[in-house]
Amino acid sequence: MSFPILVGSLAIVLTSCGLFSDAASNGAEKAEPTTIERGEDPTDEAGEQDPVDVDPIDEPDDPDSEPDSEPDGEPDSEPDGEDEEPTDPVIEDVEPDEDLDEIIDEAEQATEPEVVLPAPVVTFREIAGATPESVEHVAYVEAFWTEVAPELDFEYELVNTDRLFPRSILTGDQTCSFRRIREPIDGEIAEFNAYVTPCDEGVTVVWDDIGLETDLEQRFPGAGMAMLIAHEWGHVIQLQRDQWNDLSDIIAEQQADCYSGAYAAWAEARDIEPFTNDEALDFAIISTLETRDAVGSRPDEFGAHGNGFDRVRATQEGYDRGVTFCDSYEDTPPPITQTGFLSAEDRRNEGNLPYEPAFELLVPAVIEHFEALSDEPLQAFVEEPDEALLRELHAEIGDLAIGTEYALRYGEALQAATGDETDGVGAALQRACLAGSFLEDALANGVGTGSLSPGDLDEAIITLASSDDLLANPGVVFEMVAALRVGTLEGIDACALA
Repeated sequence: MSFPILVGSLAIVLTSCGLFSDAASNGAEKAEPTTIERGEDPTDEAGEQDPVDVDPIDEPDDPDSEPDSEPDGEPDSEPDGEDEEPTDPVIEDVEPDEDLDEIIDEAEQATEPEVVLPAPVVTFREIAGATPESVEHVAYVEAFWTEVAPELDFEYELVNTDRLFPRSILTGDQTCSFRRIREPIDGEIAEFNAYVTPCDEGVTVVWDDIGLETDLEQRFPGAGMAMLIAHEWGHVIQLQRDQWNDLSDIIAEQQADCYSGAYAAWAEARDIEPFTNDEALDFAIISTLETRDAVGSRPDEFGAHGNGFDRVRATQEGYDRGVTFCDSYEDTPPPITQTGFLSAEDRRNEGNLPYEPAFELLVPAVIEHFEALSDEPLQAFVEEPDEALLRELHAEIGDLAIGTEYALRYGEALQAATGDETDGVGAALQRACLAGSFLEDALANGVGTGSLSPGDLDEAIITLASSDDLLANPGVVFEMVAALRVGTLEGIDACALA
């Protein structure tokens, strides 16, 4: 295919994350995120603009399918069985965007009346074949960019509706010209997918309204599709501002995630559906988490979008700090924690240890971490999880779910031992931060004879986000994940212990 594709965000992952590795990689120094120069793409022999952001979405029942749109000549991944160079997680020193006290204040004030800003001027335009919901999402996202574009010193141009294509109307007659070569817009590429491409006819947006939109609406009512459209329009903005070739694939995707978070905050402040209730923010975070890259994907791979931890972090940064902060990603890239498999064994088991060795490695490490923070033994304060629960978490989420569950329980024991509150939203957020402090220690120093593997940080978030207690309290998932992120990136000092 000749025309480039900027794929959106939806590589849906329904299987367990790859997680914990017994391969040691302790003491690794922090490094700058790897970037991909588009001029280095092997498909660009003439050194012109390269294909943009290829990441077709796998159907949930076929997670191993290969992207149809991957350019010919893209190198295959290394075969199983060969050792790979360790690629430790990259976490840069960054200024904290908020501390735990701010997160707790926001969560506890969530029930207070909010000031709703005046409704924006919105133009609902007819989009051939689009559902009414998609028409609304597009209209509000374009209203958002019309309003905030001056903050980035540009004027937003509405995308021509003739270049907006739901998959249901693709017949093979719709075309995209690029480098004076005209080709049909392939409906197969759009299957369970969404993407943006810079055609000569104008910026073009394609999304699957048959499978993908239906799936998102069923599982994440309103919010899933709203976040998808907002992410895709992040790529529209990058094209309108001529940024795309200046960004590596993963930073471009992180920025689009950040922009989608900024849109969510804007819509919430104006009482725009679906962000009129706290549950929408939970759905926004969980749907973003599920669109992470496959476990073991490297951040420097063509079309990389990011692991769940990084994608959620970018979304929350946009929500908290707005489009000007997202724009700063170009000059100050965000911290990237995504890493490839550390060894051939790591690849074979997808980063997951079996239950028994995972338990034997993780639980003593968690206990050691928290006991070192207390002046008295914590055992008397801990309610040990039963084995059936731990085995269920391991089977459904992955090995680090064991460590996360223990970290939450030992975090509560530490709260009790230090005289902190153990009940209420604030206490729950502090426990999430304390669990993150264990992850920060594990990233820096390893865990016993092992180290964190691809997918481990995602497992920690999933363990939090899948909690029945949390899902029963709309809006808390968003704040809990933010608190976990604070602890993971900033350590124990950020958790405000007494």
